[in-house]
Amino acid sequence: MIARSQMLYECWSEVVRERSNQPALRHPDVPGGWTFSDLDRRAGDIELPASGYAIARGDTLDYFPTILAAWKNKLPVLILESRDSRPRPIHGNIPEGTALIKQTCGAPGVERSLFFGPSQVLAEGLRNTRSLELNPDHRSIAAISLAHSYGFGCLALPLLLAGIPIDIVPSPLPVFIQEALAKDGAFFLPSVPAIWKTWWLTKALDGSSISLALSAGAPLSLDLENGVWNDTGTKLHNFYGTTETGAVAFDRSTNPRTDASLIGDVLDGVDVTTLNQERIAVHTDAQATGSDVELRENEFNSPHYLTMDVGQVVDDKQLHWHDHVGMAINVAGRKVSPEKIKRVCLTTPGILEARVFGTRSRDFERFEEVSVAISIEANCDLKQIKTAIYNRLDSWEVPRHWEVNAENSKS
Repeated sequence: MIARSQMLYECWSEVVRERSNQPALRHPDVPGGWTFSDLDRRAGDIELPASGYAIARGDTLDYFPTILAAWKNKLPVLILESRDSRPRPIHGNIPEGTALIKQTCGAPGVERSLFFGPSQVLAEGLRNTRSLELNPDHRSIAAISLAHSYGFGCLALPLLLAGIPIDIVPSPLPVFIQEALAKDGAFFLPSVPAIWKTWWLTKALDGSSISLALSAGAPLSLDLENGVWNDTGTKLHNFYGTTETGAVAFDRSTNPRTDASLIGDVLDGVDVTTLNQERIAVHTDAQATGSDVELRENEFNSPHYLTMDVGQVVDDKQLHWHDHVGMAINVAGRKVSPEKIKRVCLTTPGILEARVFGTRSRDFERFEEVSVAISIEANCDLKQIKTAIYNRLDSWEVPRHWEVNAENSKS
């Protein structure tokens, strides 16, 4: 039996033994790409801290090697979006046996660190690979963040635990997707509704060879699903999970849905019920072991994890989604913390008061947008204030709507 602390690296080692010289990763900055052996060798060159945790940044070439090096050396690894992302302080001690740390606000809208042991990470990766029927002969296209929970679970883990090769594109712009899909082979392509809509409207998907098109992060409208189907023959498959629990449900149907609330069938090994006014509650072996900021007593020790989503289970297997009750603002699949934006506003010179809230977007696929109501000092330059705020936020966190209360302010 593989020791719990080593099971992840043992899985990777088996992948390397089986697929040693086969292509593992295509990347814009790596002419010719890397084989699985190349990735393994690069992991051996990574310098890790003597204690604490390693940091793997999703937009760098060392992202996968750092994760592998941490697994090999039994060190927790914190995954971050980009080279510019700053890790937040972790409150208290990291639980013993932690393999993975995610820093997110998730649906609750509360900034915190989530901890996962090796068995939880392994369960998530293998469940996604099996449920989605990912095949090493079909490459994945990474047009979404590899450090976001969705991309990590559906792209990063299948590569590292099951040998599913990845093509990384510079950005989700249609031209890069067209180039990626023009290569030989069939492709697994996960994204969010807002990006699927852009690809559809720009005809980036025409004539493509997509073995599986996955949509998650925000509600998928019937109009978008049917539009893509009618124009390209590609079926968009709904996929649902949470940062705390991992994957929960998947639409396996081969034809477009007729009910917009339907997510799909609950995955094997996952049990779903509803509690507390129809909130979706999930029992799974991929659930986080804990957090440095708990939302309620025994948040991670109950039989079912209580999510922030409202829904319904039909016939013991079909999961329907109706709404969410968390504080997070869902901007095109990205969960944004109102408290973070408020903190940035209130520490910006010239701002006296701030209120941050989400408003439904007129673009259904974008879902929600960030709105800010601020009071500012007299004679302040609003443009300078906005610029100062923009410079401290990620692009998806930037407010779209402003309400300003000021006397004699410069617009």
